[in-house]
Amino acid sequence: MKDYFLELNLIDLMSEKHKALREKLDERSGSPLNHSETHVLAKLELHGKLSISAISRMINISRQGAQKCVNGLLAEGYVEIAQVAGNSRDKHIVLTPKGLETGRKLLECKQDVERSITEKLGAQRVQELKRLLAEDWL
Repeated sequence: MKDYFLELNLIDLMSEKHKALREKLDERSGSPLNHSETHVLAKLELHGKLSISAISRMINISRQGAQKCVNGLLAEGYVEIAQVAGNSRDKHIVLTPKGLETGRKLLECKQDVERSITEKLGAQRVQELKRLLAEDWL
């Protein structure tokens, strides 16, 4: 453990761990996508299809930021636009096979990192940590 971790408050300690987890995930996945892009892929995998407005609300960025992120994913073939039946104005963003495969690979990397953490902390402690983090305390 890094000595300065002992001096951190809970918020800063969680931020440091989150940063370290993201770095570990980036290192293992080799994915060229940034965090916003991977977040969008994860939300699309969970929901199937979403509008730009829904994406911006879910990942807490501006609509313009969501549009820019989606445009990058469109250009690289991770997502495509699907027309909404009976509505020529609204469009949904959906994953392509490439986007689905990338999401699957990212999930495998996350599971691999979780296994590594479990080896260090033990299964019972990891389950307790997950339970605590899932509770409604914020």
